[in-house]
Order: sequence, then C-alpha cells, then structure tokens
Amino acid sequence: MSSGEEFTLGYVAASNDRTIELLIDQGNRASRTLGLLPRAVYYEAAAEDRLLAAWQGNEPVGYALFRLSRGRVALTHLCVREDVRGRGIAHRLVNEVSARHRARLGLLAKCRDDYPDIALIWQALGFSALSKTRGRGRDRASMTYWWRDHDHPHLYSALDEPTALPVAIDLNIIRDLCATPDATRSRRSQVLYSPELADRIELVTTGGLDRELEAQPEERRVQLRREAARFPRRPGPEKAAAELFDVIREAVTTQLPDLKVDQTDIGDIWQIAEAAAAGLTILLTWDDRLRQIIAPVVRQIEGIPEIANLRIIDPDHLVIRLDEITHSSEYQPRTIEGGGFSVELAGADSEPELISFLEESKGEKRGHLRDGLREIARSGHERLIVRTSEGKPIACFSRLQEDDLLRVSLFRVGAQPVAETIARYLLWSLRRSAAQAGVKAVEIDDRYLSEVVIRAASHESYQRIGQRWYSWIVDTVGPGAEITATANEAYRIAKVGPAPLLAPHLPAVTAAQYERTWWPAKITDSDLPYFVVAIQQRWSSDLLGVPAVLTPRPDELALARELVYYRSSRGGRLQAPGRILWCVSGGPSGLRSFVGTSLLDAIDTDTPDALYSRLSHYGVFRLSHVREAAGDDNKVQALRVSNTEIFPTPVSWRSYLGLLGSLSGPRGVIAPVKIPTATFEAIYKLGTSNRR
Repeated sequence: MSSGEEFTLGYVAASNDRTIELLIDQGNRASRTLGLLPRAVYYEAAAEDRLLAAWQGNEPVGYALFRLSRGRVALTHLCVREDVRGRGIAHRLVNEVSARHRARLGLLAKCRDDYPDIALIWQALGFSALSKTRGRGRDRASMTYWWRDHDHPHLYSALDEPTALPVAIDLNIIRDLCATPDATRSRRSQVLYSPELADRIELVTTGGLDRELEAQPEERRVQLRREAARFPRRPGPEKAAAELFDVIREAVTTQLPDLKVDQTDIGDIWQIAEAAAAGLTILLTWDDRLRQIIAPVVRQIEGIPEIANLRIIDPDHLVIRLDEITHSSEYQPRTIEGGGFSVELAGADSEPELISFLEESKGEKRGHLRDGLREIARSGHERLIVRTSEGKPIACFSRLQEDDLLRVSLFRVGAQPVAETIARYLLWSLRRSAAQAGVKAVEIDDRYLSEVVIRAASHESYQRIGQRWYSWIVDTVGPGAEITATANEAYRIAKVGPAPLLAPHLPAVTAAQYERTWWPAKITDSDLPYFVVAIQQRWSSDLLGVPAVLTPRPDELALARELVYYRSSRGGRLQAPGRILWCVSGGPSGLRSFVGTSLLDAIDTDTPDALYSRLSHYGVFRLSHVREAAGDDNKVQALRVSNTEIFPTPVSWRSYLGLLGSLSGPRGVIAPVKIPTATFEAIYKLGTSNRR
C-alpha cells in the first residue's frame, strides 16, 4: 500500500466485501459516464489483483479497475468520488497501475468525447490520443482511444485486439438493448455495452430469432424485426440446423422425461441449433428455463463439436468469464465435416470454383475477379484450392516467390463456420513456407480481403502497411541487436523501416510479442524464461503430431494455433509468458527426444472438471485423464501454448547429453524444469538445422 498527502492506495482483497460493495456503489453512481459493470466483475478483478482503491481514512474514495490483454493494461474504470476530485487521486491511481505493470507495453483507455475538458484530463494523466471510434450504444457516441506508453519497443498498435467474439443474442436481450437505457428491464442488458466488453464482442442474431418472431403478436412483429435488424445476422446451413435440432430435442426428451416440452422450449431448442450450425460458441439469454434446465442437457451431448463448443449463459457471466471464453473461442478449432481437408493446385478448368469466392460485400465485380485470376495465372503464381474431404472448396490462395519475398495476390476464405480456423491456419502455413524457402517476408496484396481474413491476419501478427499485409520472417537466434539487423533486411523489402532496436533484457511480455511477430526469431538476451516439459508419446502424437501415427490427427488439433496440455499442479515452477521445449518419452524404446518448442501464453490452475469444461476442445486428454493428473489435491494445471514449432530433426537425448559437456542443464526431466538460454539455443539450432 502506498501513501499520499490525504489518502492511501492498495489493491483490494477479494475477501474485503465491504470495500468492494462501496466501490460498486461508486461505479453505479457514475455509470452514465463509465458504463455499467456487474457486481461480479469487481470481485473477479479483486481476486486477480486488478482492483486498486484509494482510501481517505477507512473510506474508499476512488478506484482503478483494469484487465491485462495482449501485453498491455486495458483501463476499464477510473473512478474518483466527486467530493474529492482535483486532489491528484486519479493521477496516483494511474501511476500505481503503470508502475505495477511496467513490463507491459502501456495503458489503454477508451472514453466518450462529450464530457467537459475530457481531453485535458487524459493528457494530464500522461495519455495521448490514438484514434477515434464510435460507441456501440444507441447514440453511437464519438469516442477516443487514449494511450500511455511504457517506452518499450513494440510492433503492435495499442488497439490491436484478438478477433472480436461473435455472440448470439435472443429476443429478450434485443428488447432490452432497444429500449430506453434507463428503463428498469433494459438496465440488466446494458452490461453488453460496458467498457469491459467494448470491441471484444460482436452481438449477432441467428435464424432462431425468426422462429421467435413468428410467435409474437402481429402488431409487435414489425417493430421487433426493425429492432433486430440493428444486429448483424449469422446464418447457418438450414440442413445442419435441422439435424442439430433433432439431436438436441431427442436428448432433452430422453434425459428429462417429466419435462413438458412446450412451444417456448421448441423455440429455445431451435435457438441452440441455429447458433451451433452458424459456428457460434456463445448464446446469450436471460431465460432461466433455457439456461438452467435445457442447457445442462445440451452440454452432455457428445461427439458433435458444434454443440460441445456452444455455451448458453447470461450477460453477467459473459463479462465474468470473457477472458477465458475469448481465449477459447476467438480461434475455435473445429472438425471439418468428413474429418479432413486437402490443398491442391487449381487447374485450367478451376476458374468457376475460384470465382465463387467473389467478395461482393467489398465491391468486387465478377469481371474484375476473373481478369485478376487470369493475370495471376499468366504471372506464374501457384493457385491453390482448399477442399473438405467431400471435395467442397472452402478457400483459395495464390503464391509466388520473388527473390526474398513470398507474394500472395489472392487470399479468399468462404463464409462458413470454419472460416476463422482455415484463415489462421493458411496464414500460418504461408509463414512456414516462407521460412523453409529462405525468404524474408510474406506480402498479401489482395485488395478484397474479407473481414474474417483481416481479423485473422491481425491475430496472426501480420502488419498492415497501406493496402498490403506483411509477415516478417526473421530466421535468427541471438541477442536483440542481431534480431533487429535481420528484421531490417525484411523491412527493406517492403520499403519501410527501420525496425525497432531491441535492447537487452526485454520484459518477457515484450519479448514474446516480438517472437510471435518476427517468427521464427528467438531473442536470447531477453527476460523470457525457457523450460523443458516432458510429454508422453501417446499425448504428443495427437497434440503435437510427433511421432506420426497411422491414424490421422483430429483436424481440431492439426489446424489449431493454440493448444492446451494438462499436467499435475505439483512440481515444477513454470512462468508465463515463457518458452517450452517439448521432450517426448514413453515410446516402445523408452528413449527421449526434444521434438519442438511452443510459446507458453498462460497457466491456469483449477479443479479438473472446471478446467476441462472451459478448455477441453484444445487438448487430447479426456476428463478421466485430467482427473488422474490432478491426484489427491484435486488440482490440475492447464498450460496454454501457441506458435508450436516442430523440429525437422528431433534432438535425441544422447545428443543433448553431449551438449552438456560444455553447457549446463538437467540430466533428467520429470516435472517442468528451467534451462539456461544457451542450452535452449543449442538444442533449437540442432533441431532446425535442416531448415537453415
């Protein structure tokens, strides 16, 4: 706790109900300017040391509530009681948060422009204006993003976010959001417009809404349709929705034989089926019967990923769990129907299929696309089509290597539930192809990229320069100065630069950001820690794809850019962000080898059932395996990893022991263990020697 002239600062403990309730009251009184937050958000922030309060004596007089996202601090609420304003409390709160999280890139806030002297207030707090936007409320108010930089070199705009999570809403929420905000009933749904959710979700409707509207009185139907039209529509295949409806209805009637399924229940089941068929992972509703009676039955349906990945919750719980839900849903690996996909060269007779990827919503004309396809063919580009196992084209792209540049003039992904998955997988594949070919950058110059592809490119650390998107291939392992020098070579290809100069001892958060963006760069003089994690062969075959087995890997793992590995919470001292070396053991020979590396993004510790319910679609464990890993204390760790890179040449344990003649490192691996940077570098260079 720190002291000021008239007040003290300190992080509020989750057990301090009195203080939290007083702060909730302060926030509610200022909700017209700050936006409404549910009570549970305050308690969640307190439990995670994200609620900093200012006290005058024993009374809290202000607070800062924030979240940690994408290497930065996002300031959700900055609130000071009106009678003590002008005494520097806000400044002290911001400075304390900034000092506590100095290793992050900076602080970001979003604020309406129509408050008196608001620009002067933010500037006095050390923020500068980044850009303008519009609020998502009824008045679409003008707003500004404000940024306070921590002076770390960084590549991202402070506004870069993971892909916005599409969230389906039912009719009762639409009624709330379209009513006057001060209306008693409306207030409960106004949390969906809160700063905690701003720009992180996209509210959408599905075909299930049409069925709800048909049940409304005719005089209300027109008005409700008009209100619903404010929200984008996410349709799903009608046949798929009908099949899912049959499955869900049968499960409900079988497991709840005493439930009298009425027309309202039928409508609710259609809502679930339509949302699942559209590839959505969240359905929001206030309907207690739907959430508490039908939803638990739906969660027990096995073998259908579209249903297994769908959560039916109320808006309050969306706010509480958004970080977890977003992480598991912003890139949701899905099984492509038929269990596989293929990439093949487009032939001379493939033009009709390629033209089917016309982006009319972007203003593209059929004749323009046809001419572009023919020009691409004449210039020597490979044109490729991605198909499901049934032969349906779901994506297409072109590529041409020109000296140190891999040029992509066509990149299209069809509208479908797996669009985000395919887009991210293909963007990652282009980076891998470029590294294998020894080129320094990937350039995408398709003028008509869909919003799905644009979001995926941003999430995959591509950078937009003018009308083109670039991925820099920085194939160097070494200190920051060497990494920067290699990056400058790539930047010169795009005629931009120079690249940021990386000083020694970059904070782990910043180093991880650079390693994602400048993949396959490995910064050896940063504060990013390195660990060896042992994984049994039976899990590594599915999770990592090594060693290969005769049966194909599930697509939801083969395509995944993020994965989860469950382990006991006992033993080992992992830190996130960090970097993992995977050590595989347990095969017929019992020999061990290092097979690849991943970025360690986060570590979640909880009960097996709680973690599995949130993250099961990421991993290869079944619930019984997760429970087994937990042991007697009923706790398990979920290691969230990304950017997994498999070595072309696995490094045998014998080769590793040979390195220990001149380097230090563990001679056995059971629990996760930290290793020196030089040892990681030596193993990595051995494993990737065939690529260089």
